[in-house]
Amino acid sequence: MNTPRTILVAVDFSTGSHAALVQAARLATLSGARLHVLHVVDSEAVATLASLREESFESHARTAVEGARKALASWLHGVTLPAGFETTIATGVPLHEILGHIRSLHADMLVAGIMGKGGASAGAGSVSAKLARKAQIPTLLVRSGHPEAFRKIVACVDFSDTAREVVRMAQSMATQDGAHVDFLHVWREPWVVTPRGGMFTEDTAPPLVFTDVERKALIQNLHQTLHEFVQKDAAATFHSEVLRESMSYAPGIQEHAAECGADLIVIGSKGRSNLRYVLLGSTAERLLARLTCSVLVVPAEATPAESPS
Repeated sequence: MNTPRTILVAVDFSTGSHAALVQAARLATLSGARLHVLHVVDSEAVATLASLREESFESHARTAVEGARKALASWLHGVTLPAGFETTIATGVPLHEILGHIRSLHADMLVAGIMGKGGASAGAGSVSAKLARKAQIPTLLVRSGHPEAFRKIVACVDFSDTAREVVRMAQSMATQDGAHVDFLHVWREPWVVTPRGGMFTEDTAPPLVFTDVERKALIQNLHQTLHEFVQKDAAATFHSEVLRESMSYAPGIQEHAAECGADLIVIGSKGRSNLRYVLLGSTAERLLARLTCSVLVVPAEATPAESPS
């Protein structure tokens, strides 16, 4: 990957975002990037409180911003931050504000906690999941309690154009941290389709498309394709090339990550044939709900962030 020049980290004073701050500071120090710390005071929460107290929104917003500024200063104490770091307290809708600051700061990496306030121990919070879908720059969602270097990385490879950048970013992260990478391709065996175009139901299992010989040939071909896909960009990386058969992509990725003890998954925001193999559709939502490690989301292309609807 290209070395980031500006890293934006969004914090909400949760445990998860503290890990994100420490991780962002570590990455900025290693890469020489400028670090910008952003906290957004939720305007909806301010408006609700102001209404309950029958007081003005502006007065409560000023109080909230001042409190957040003091809290952030205290919160940053004890964190090793790179020289020249900057902070911003903004008021608005968190998703809108974060996406807006990506554009205004020309940030080329976003870091956030995988869960915010009130979140469970696993899975991605609603704002984090939306950022992963909408921020058109590499987005690192950091698991709570994981501020240190990454040691085991799983890079998800589906042979798409985006997957090439996944390989490069995983290789770069692994080189930086001395990590081992599993370049993982999850596949599922094709099934015969009924003449009417529908899939066989669970109680009427279709015949296998492949004979044993054809199945072995397919697996051998997948191994060769995976090797050729990653070898150029991963040649200098301590890595393994892994095939995993699964009837569903998200569980296949999550199960492998759990089995190998991964602390980072690198995944593309859009996969083969624009089918949203991993992140933008239902597969991603299921994967984000199961996450027990950090995840680095690689965008399909460098375009301005979409409208945060």
